Parts: sequence; C-alpha cells; structure tokens
Amino acid sequence: MGDSLDRDDIISGLRDLVGELHTAGEVAGIRLVGGAALVLRYFDRRATGDLDSLHIHPGSDDAVLAAAERVADRRGWSAGWFNFAVENADSVPTFGRRPVEWETIYDRDSVVVQVASKEALLAMKLRANRPGRDVDDIRQLLALCSLTTLAEVEEHYEDFYPDDGLTDRAIGMVERILDGGLPTVVPSPGPIDL
Repeated sequence: MGDSLDRDDIISGLRDLVGELHTAGEVAGIRLVGGAALVLRYFDRRATGDLDSLHIHPGSDDAVLAAAERVADRRGWSAGWFNFAVENADSVPTFGRRPVEWETIYDRDSVVVQVASKEALLAMKLRANRPGRDVDDIRQLLALCSLTTLAEVEEHYEDFYPDDGLTDRAIGMVERILDGGLPTVVPSPGPIDL
C-alpha cells in the first residue's frame, strides 16, 4: 500500500466515508484498531498506511468497501486504504479473560464508528511487536495504561490472549522500553468532528 495517511487524512477520509454511507442509506458499525485508532483517539504518531477495521456489524462489509473505494477514487488513494486485513492476522483478541472495550467516536443516522480501548490496542501491539514500527506505540500505550514492570505487561497481555505469553522478541522490546523510561505525559490528540 502506497498511502501515507496522517491524522487529517484519516479524519477527512472517514468523514467522506460516513457521508457516502449516509447518502447510500447504509447501516454500518465500524470498529477501528491499529494505527488509525491510536491517532484518532490516543496520541499523535507517524502516518499510517491504512485504516484497519473489524468486519462491519451491523451492516455490510461490501457496502462499506464500495463506499471506501469511492472515497479512494476521489482522493487518489489506493483501494485498500480501508480494509479488514487485521481479521486475518490473528491479532484481534476474542477469547480473553478481558473483553475488548470500544469507544464511540461517531454515532449518527445508523452509522457508528468506534475505536478499540487503549488496553486492547496495547495487547494487539504487543502481539505484533514489530521492531521499529511498534516500539513508540507500545511505549506510549504502556504509559497510558500505567504499566511499569514486565510482570504487569505480561499479566495485561495474558488478560487478552490467555495461555499465550509474550514472545521473546516482545519481552526484549518491553524491557528496552522500560529501561529507557516511559513518557510522563502522552498528549491527547483532541476531539474529532466527523
């Protein structure tokens, strides 16, 4: 994917997507995870290449993807700027002791947009633990979740992914982050208007 979407792109793209859905009279429950959810709700971060969504419920994946393709065509973005690929990555916690909580950032005329909680996003980032890509996100999420020891992080992860401990790579990443110190303040990006 060649797109590099910053917070303004994500907000304006979502605004256009919501407009397309309203115009078509569609019902859509959109749940965002990943970088887009982080930048929309929790903290400023580098650009992201796409918006990762869980399958639409209620509503139709096909209807939302068709609307997203119309937005992409108008903006010159690739068709995959909005996608469900995260569902195939085995990264979304579904059977944990702790359910994924969702925060609604838009709810009007049968279209709802939600982002995953910071706790769930941290668990997903720990599962991915991509060197370079996830380090700063994990650092800021650890601060937002007030987790300051490896034992706390391991317990947090296992709440979402029971019987599936952190990988050695994730443990090393967390140890380096904690050794370097967590930020004392993680500035909120502020409210959005879709």
